[in-house]
Amino acid sequence: AMNPKATLIVTTYEMPRHLELVCAGVLRQSVQDFEMVICDDGSGPETRKVIETCSRSFNEKFGRAVIHVWQEHAGFRKCRILNEGVRRSSGETLIFLDGDCIPHRDFVRDHLEQREPGRYLAGRRVELGEKFSSHLSVEKVAKGLLDSPSFSLMWSGLTGDSEFTNRSLRFKNSWIRERLGMNRIPDLKGCNYSVSRKDLEAVNGFDEAYEGYGREDTDIELRLQHLGLSIKSLKGLALQYHVWHPRRSFTPANDNRLEELKLSRRVRCQSGLVKESN
Repeated sequence: AMNPKATLIVTTYEMPRHLELVCAGVLRQSVQDFEMVICDDGSGPETRKVIETCSRSFNEKFGRAVIHVWQEHAGFRKCRILNEGVRRSSGETLIFLDGDCIPHRDFVRDHLEQREPGRYLAGRRVELGEKFSSHLSVEKVAKGLLDSPSFSLMWSGLTGDSEFTNRSLRFKNSWIRERLGMNRIPDLKGCNYSVSRKDLEAVNGFDEAYEGYGREDTDIELRLQHLGLSIKSLKGLALQYHVWHPRRSFTPANDNRLEELKLSRRVRCQSGLVKESN
């Protein structure tokens, strides 16, 4: 088959139930021309089972197997597994999704339709509450519960369980988007953005010097900006729903790395898609 237009890159580590819900969302996508790469930072057999099931369904529906990239777990090494996923992928647009964020059925479509040279695209997510998340099932996602704002989701928002339930509204009209300020967004979040393969290769991918949780998404954003790219907002488009789980804590050393990058205006990282010597 020809190279797909897009690659959906999903990162996961030991969250099989969340990943199962995400796969249910991916299988509902309204466009066909994309491949799926799951970047797995060392999960065990339960996650592998979820991926095998997902891959079978994906193959039936889209005619491609899911590419499962796995590495041994040695601390949080998201950048390393992301680079490996990018190397194994073939889409011209790379769309990044976290393995705990269920994509709306037009998620891939929106990232593809909104592409623009010289820009990277960034969206936001609905924060599903603990209660709403505990009632979610693969069947409900498959039946389209998250296709449009449901009464149960709005109620979950009103009762203080879920947050940002307004982000379940999709706005395609650019005039409305502008009036509502949806064409402005301050930064990229690692769970919902896309960039062309050519631009990601130009910055040499993800910086593997980041270990531990946090800031690696800001690093890639800064280097894309140093390359000359600007952000494009997908607020009200490319909707996604973050399934509740307890929060992780940031790794402080990563903040220092980021400060250094801001001053240096560096575009490429040394330990990225390609290993570069000094």
